[in-house]
Amino acid sequence: MNKTILFLKLVMLFILPFTLFFLSGCASIHVEQSTDREPWFGKFTGMVEADLKMLFSRSEEEEEVYFVKGDFSGNIETVAGGYGGGEMNGTIKGRIKDGIVNFRINGSAYGDWGSVPISGNMIGTLSKTQVFGTWKISAQAETPYYFSGEWSAEKIVSASEDN
Repeated sequence: MNKTILFLKLVMLFILPFTLFFLSGCASIHVEQSTDREPWFGKFTGMVEADLKMLFSRSEEEEEVYFVKGDFSGNIETVAGGYGGGEMNGTIKGRIKDGIVNFRINGSAYGDWGSVPISGNMIGTLSKTQVFGTWKISAQAETPYYFSGEWSAEKIVSASEDN
């Protein structure tokens, strides 16, 4: 029985360092992927007044066509119909072709009314550091609610991009 315990300790001594090595490699891949995301800050206006924070990464599919994936979050200041404030967050997926933005959005809104799933789209025009357009969102509560308005955002330019 003593030999069995000694054997198990030796096996663990060799397996544990390899496990830690491989796990640390996975963690470094995640960090590298998130560093190429562009921060954009702006506002939703219209039937929902909200601050907008987006992080998205662009990958060029072909010349002047980009696939965009990202996240958004916002503090809802007011909602048409007197529903009060809250928060919303979700994902953005879409394309930018020749400076024209077409994003699908999916997520959730949280507030005095509870939590409801939201979905919609954002269309607009993109320059190097600014984007603006219109948005439409449906909130899937017992009775579906539809909201719309305008949005705009500016890219947060780092010091290294200025040069």
